[in-house]
Amino acid sequence: MALEVQQQAYVLHKRPYRETSLLVTFLTSEKGRQNAVIKGVRGQSKSSRIKQAWLQPFQSLNISWLERSVHQSDLVNLRLLEPSSVRFPLVGDASICGLYLNELLYRLLYPRIASESIYEDYQQALLGLAKAGTRFEQAWVLRKFEFQLLGDLGYGFDLSVDANGLPIDENRVYRFIPEMGFIEHFPSQDLQTTILSGKCILQFLEQKYSENCLNEMKKFFRQVLAYYLGEKPVQARALFQGE
Repeated sequence: MALEVQQQAYVLHKRPYRETSLLVTFLTSEKGRQNAVIKGVRGQSKSSRIKQAWLQPFQSLNISWLERSVHQSDLVNLRLLEPSSVRFPLVGDASICGLYLNELLYRLLYPRIASESIYEDYQQALLGLAKAGTRFEQAWVLRKFEFQLLGDLGYGFDLSVDANGLPIDENRVYRFIPEMGFIEHFPSQDLQTTILSGKCILQFLEQKYSENCLNEMKKFFRQVLAYYLGEKPVQARALFQGE
């Protein structure tokens, strides 16, 4: 017996599929990353153009599909597609930041893994980007989301102690080893790794906004995420001037 699944969702990625369809990857409120075929959306009819307008980034959608077994494929055919009242009108750098979040989710999430917390964190990040007045504030939103995402995926780490269980010292400098934690860094060590001051680690732990630490935190999270993303570059970063 088929069961209709209804979800709130955002578009993470889309590409042409066959002659008139699209293959769309959604972030859904309860089912996580979901791939879906939307038929007849690439035509020139009024209905097709309306659907194309709905399938834009940062627009919350109501979608549904039929699940026919517990071993449902991660590719479904949508039955319902309509916009909700929630939309985040990101423009300029804020839009690029939003696309960066989409790319992280598209590449890091496994299909059909429940992710209610990720969905909520994503919405809060979009809201933060919509409210941010400067690139520093946008960067702060991104760093918080990256940390939350790593934790939600099971890759989280403790900001209060180093790999040996000792409290982080604001007067010391650390390097980070994935799946281990922070190790104190000494000037005599010639290592190709990002270093981070204890002061910035603790400020981030306490969620204290600091423009002076943002550059350090950006390099730090780039290193950590690269461990899980692999060698393929993050395309959204190239859209920023100076990246």
